[in-house]
Formats: sequence, C-alpha cells, structure tokens
Amino acid sequence: MATELIAALIGAVAVLLLPPAQAIAAAVFGWLLLPLIMLDYQHLWLPNRLVLLLAVMGVLVGPMLTPDIAWTGRATGMVAGFLSLEIIRQAYKLFRKHDGMGAGDPKLFGALGIWLGWQALPMTLLIASAIGLTVVSTLHVIAKHQRNALPFGSFLGVAAFAIVLIG
Repeated sequence: MATELIAALIGAVAVLLLPPAQAIAAAVFGWLLLPLIMLDYQHLWLPNRLVLLLAVMGVLVGPMLTPDIAWTGRATGMVAGFLSLEIIRQAYKLFRKHDGMGAGDPKLFGALGIWLGWQALPMTLLIASAIGLTVVSTLHVIAKHQRNALPFGSFLGVAAFAIVLIG
C-alpha cells in the first residue's frame, strides 16, 4: 500500500510542478527509481536489470525531462557518474581490504548521469550525502541504532528526483 501511495505521489508532484512533457518524463523517472530506492533501502541491492532499464529509459525519455542537456553531456554524465564512484569504491577496497560500497551504486550514478547530464551530478551527490547523514544521525539519536551498511543508492535516487523537481 505504501509503495502505491508513493508512486501516486511521484506522479502528482511531477504534474503539479512541471510542464506536461517534463511531468510525464519526471513521473517515469520517479517510477523507475522507486523500486531501486526500496530494494536498496531494504536489502542493499540494486539489481543490474533495473539499473540497465533506468539507463535505457534515460536515453529514450531523458531528453523530454532535460531537453537542454546535449547528448555529449548525457554521455559524459554516464561515464563521470560511474567512474567517480567506482574509483572511490575500488580505492576503499584496495586500502581497507573489504568493500565499502556496493557495485550497484556506481552503475546507478552512471544511469542518473544519462538522465541529468554531468552538470547535475555534483549537486545530486551532495544532496544524497546530506540525506544519508541525516538518516544516520536520526537513527543514532532517536533509536540509538547504528547501521553497518547504508543504502547509498536509495539516497542517490531520492536526490536525483529532487534535482528534477527543483530544476
């Protein structure tokens, strides 16, 4: 029931805040992100098939959402998004001798780069990090709960949808 309400809210907010063509594209973007956000939050899992679907739909629908982003900006976004997190992931693994980030997070960030272009990636990363810090702090203060692993892909998805809505 909660998933359906969130999906309806995604569509409603997109329609209320954006012009018609962008609203449709934003709703599709949000609906594609929703299962990724939920799966990562609940299971720390970003299925390759869903990330690939997000990337393919970014190629097909992304220009309706962000018509001012050229194809070179989208391609650069895909490569820069993936490589920026993959380099961090591999460096952490090299120095700490264990994974510090899942392999799905860089792939998701690359797919988001197709939708948003490279220009929006730094702000997306900043907002995702702020959301993550807020969630961790809240869990620690209120519930005295500490999580060993965080669903950073969930935070990236929420941040990317926020970027779409605020422009």
